[in-house]
Parts: sequence; C-alpha cells; structure tokens
Amino acid sequence: MSNVHERLRRLLFLVPYVSKHPGVTVEALAKALNISREDLLEELDLLTCVGRPPFNPDDYIDIYVDNDRVYVDLDQRLFAPPRLTPGEAAALAAAAELLRPAAGDALQSALQKLERVLPPSTRERYREMYRKIDASADAPQALGPLTRAIIERLEVTFAYATPGRAPESRRVRPYELLSHRGQWYLQGFDHMRQDARLFRLDRMEDITVTDTAFLPPPDARADVPNPARSRTETSVRVRFSPVAAPYVKERFGRDARPLADGGVEVVVAGDSERWLTQWVLSFGGEAQVVEPASARAAVARAARASVG
Repeated sequence: MSNVHERLRRLLFLVPYVSKHPGVTVEALAKALNISREDLLEELDLLTCVGRPPFNPDDYIDIYVDNDRVYVDLDQRLFAPPRLTPGEAAALAAAAELLRPAAGDALQSALQKLERVLPPSTRERYREMYRKIDASADAPQALGPLTRAIIERLEVTFAYATPGRAPESRRVRPYELLSHRGQWYLQGFDHMRQDARLFRLDRMEDITVTDTAFLPPPDARADVPNPARSRTETSVRVRFSPVAAPYVKERFGRDARPLADGGVEVVVAGDSERWLTQWVLSFGGEAQVVEPASARAAVARAARASVG
C-alpha cells in the first residue's frame, strides 16, 4: 500500500467517481485507480466506516459491491443547496459576526454568498434582520492573532494582568477559544504554571504569535464554565421548552431540572443583562425567563428591539 497522502487522494476520488459511473465494474475501477483488485476492495471496506455524527446506520457512506459492480447511494442532503429561512440565515450571519476580527475580507465574501443563495422572497426579510444584529460589539481584536496561532499551532506570548497584581509575562500553547457570559477566554498550556489554564482576553496585552510550533494533546478541550454553578444575588430562573430541553440537559447536566411537560429549568447568574438577553433570545422562543420581573422586562425589551 502506498503512503497516506496517496491513499487519501484515492479515497477522495472514489466516491464522486462511482457516483458519476454507477455500476462500474471492480476491474475497471481498479484499473482507473491503478491499484490491484484486493487493494480496491480494502479501500471500499474503509469507506463504509466513514460517516458523520451521531453515526446512526444511515449516517455512513453507503458504497457497496453487487455482482462485481460498485455502487454508492449518497444522502440527498449532499446534493441540494440549503433552503434557509430568513431566521436561519440571520442566525448564520450573527455567528459569522463573532468571527469578524479573525476572518477579515473572507467573512464579507461569505456573507454576500449567503445572501445570494437566499430565495428572492426571503432576501429582504433577511436584510432587515441582519441590520439588527449586534453580535460583534464585544468581539476583541485579539481573536484574530489567537485564532491564527491555534490553527497554525504556534505558541503565543503576552502580558497578563490579574486583579491586585502587576502584569506577568506568559508563554502559552493555545488550544481553544470560547465565549462565556459575554467574556472571551483562551484555553492553553501555560509554561509558567506547567498546566492548562484559562485566560481572559480582555486581560491580555502585547500578544505576539511566535515561530515555536507545538502539537496539542488529543484531549485539549476547554472546560466550559457552567453558568448554573456561578449564582449571584441576581440569579435568574429560565424555563426551556421540550424542543430545547435536550441541548440544555447536555449543557447543564444535573443543574437542568426536568419539568412535567418535558422541558427543563435552570437557574443562572443574572449579573450581565447583555449576556442574559442575548442568551435567552438565541433559543428563538424556546426559552423564557420566569423570574425576577426585571430580567423578564429586559429580555422583552431586547426582543422588541430585535424585531423592530
């Protein structure tokens, strides 16, 4: 068997080729790939193990040999372009806004392409919703260099300030960026502490991407803080419908209290009105604030502002 690169190239060639030539014989396909019959059958076996989450039986590539001929049944969702509603398109645009500091001109091009694929009947509604998006207001410029460092696996240095202490020089292997309750964090290996740490981006100064490469460990995932574990005097009770319940249960675990109708309820810190309103509205009507009344009013104001 040849090297990994050659094998990957061959696998990428196989599916579209068989899709274009359904029923191609094993012999002809092996000849087209310039490999033996045995190697081809091995590649086909490997492709049957390729799929997408959650890896139900229908989620795998259905490529098979029947009567010495090769066929592939592709999921129809691979052919048809997405048919987005104005709300779905606006949600994509809002998520893209969070990446604006790191994406540059590429983001603007992607948004223009998104608008072009929308049906004309929904395009104007999308434009109205997009003009109301305010997702990028708090996106820090540090997202740009840190995103590049994560992708290219390069260490970064910066001065990091903690309350009551002078800024300290840090050298970090950056693994992941995450946003939590309106704050952006970097998770990575801190050479000073010799351990993984979370760093708030608004406390970083003089960020430099170095030339020192590193290989992240396979389990380099940040522990996303649980809003239900940081209650304050301004705690807010939020109820979710059965539609949103599975996601909330996965996100909050035992802190999500089941309700009789199949929904769930959680109590989170409400000291950031901006974060709370954006978070509740992001569920598109599948979440509502139960108490206190001040938080309900804040979410209602934000909802009215978003629809004009």
